[in-house]
Amino acid sequence: MSKFTIILFAIFFIHIGMVKAQTLSVGPMVGFNISSLSGPTNTKALPGITLGAFANYSVNENVGIGAKFMYSQLGTDYKNVDYINRLHYLQMPITAIYYFGEGGDKFRPKIYGGPYVGTLLSATLKDGTKITEANGGPVYKKLDFGAVIGAGFNYRIQDRTWLNVDAGFSQGFADVNESPIAKFKNQAFGLNVGVSFPIK
Repeated sequence: MSKFTIILFAIFFIHIGMVKAQTLSVGPMVGFNISSLSGPTNTKALPGITLGAFANYSVNENVGIGAKFMYSQLGTDYKNVDYINRLHYLQMPITAIYYFGEGGDKFRPKIYGGPYVGTLLSATLKDGTKITEANGGPVYKKLDFGAVIGAGFNYRIQDRTWLNVDAGFSQGFADVNESPIAKFKNQAFGLNVGVSFPIK
């Protein structure tokens, strides 16, 4: 596990520990995304999965803060060739959330947005072979960061237990290509579903 991955873990759990327990809920989350790399002209969308955990802190009945810690399969497919670049990331978006309606409503539409940071675990080809330069060096940089915006809804299953559905678009700001010849930036559309449980 890289030092950056450990730092991401620490930030996530510090974020949870800093909020008041009576307004905090946490839970598992799974989903899928459609990603590509901006920069190359011959790329096409590549489907992938996401898996992890999330925490929601309610400032009041309409405003909240969300944090996710997710394993995300990103990368790109290529046109006219049987070739993919699969990028495996640990990502942590921290977002401001606005919930529509009132706190007692069972169905709460929402919008959200904020920054994310990610660390690259590995880069692989379609058959799982690790992607490296001819000299064995990395093709992609370890650090990625950008922003995510989206919308979704929360549906109350029972008291303070909610089904969370998020659909969003993320755009990387960092050039993740080690080569100075071209700039590659991550971008993805994703749909995630989770269940949040209160921490009392």
